[in-house]
Amino acid sequence: MSTYQLMLLSGAIVTGLLFIYACTLAFRLKDNAKRKSQPVEFQPNSQSQSQLDAQQSIRVIAQALLQKDLTPTEAAMRIAFLAQQFKPSELQAKPIQAFQSLAMETSHLPILGAWKALSTKEKSDYEKQRLAIERSHEHDIELAANSLAKSA
Repeated sequence: MSTYQLMLLSGAIVTGLLFIYACTLAFRLKDNAKRKSQPVEFQPNSQSQSQLDAQQSIRVIAQALLQKDLTPTEAAMRIAFLAQQFKPSELQAKPIQAFQSLAMETSHLPILGAWKALSTKEKSDYEKQRLAIERSHEHDIELAANSLAKSA
């Protein structure tokens, strides 16, 4: 074999190897693009970061309630909202239900701007209603807060 033929054969082999490598990279790129365009399958055992954040927030709110930093009604409204962000475990479901129940019973109370617009007498009347509702749920809310502060 002449030198010319060896160089031609070597060039063909290198070109063939580079072609195979380029095809491999092209298939990987196409596979990655295909995976990214497909929706992510639901995995019941894995939780998204937002679900974990919601559970952590519930724990913090329950602890704040136990330390008397929040009223039971405010804690109930916040926990009821956060509970919509994830599917609670069996251990969390009953305590969260206690907060949702209180939130539903106090949902008629005005908040923020509507509260500020009330007269002093109206505020006093609503405050009495809120305290009476909270008293009727006091035992359940305390148990639920203790449970969520430890497990949520």
